[in-house]
Amino acid sequence: MTGDMKPQTGHDVVDALLFAAHRVRNTADARLRERGLSLQGYKLMRALENSDLSMREISDALHVSPRTVTDMIDGLETRGLVARCAHPADRRVTLVRLTDAGQQQLAAATAGAERTARAAVEGLSAADQQTLRRLLDAVAPE
Repeated sequence: MTGDMKPQTGHDVVDALLFAAHRVRNTADARLRERGLSLQGYKLMRALENSDLSMREISDALHVSPRTVTDMIDGLETRGLVARCAHPADRRVTLVRLTDAGQQQLAAATAGAERTARAAVEGLSAADQQTLRRLLDAVAPE
């Protein structure tokens, strides 16, 4: 799904769902990049918002490979947004934490993400938003 090309799964409703998700994700990613973060970097920083996590915990939380987590952390660490630190009880484990600069960057990015999310559905009434949520919750249940 590059550009404005709609997916063609053979089912109009699924195509519309995928295309809407694609547009929302691309818009969110573009707004975050304006603040110097990728969507994945933002998700990683959100995962660290309330506690330090091990590389494995981050990998599991983001559903990405440990190698990808290492690359993401390297990039954020170079920019001073996260820091690696020793685990207090297990010297084999490295924890990752947000720095003060990371907390400030995250706060600004979160405010922007919230504005982007509101804008994504602003054309829908509150009732339509509730209906959409109920319908989306019913799609592909676990």
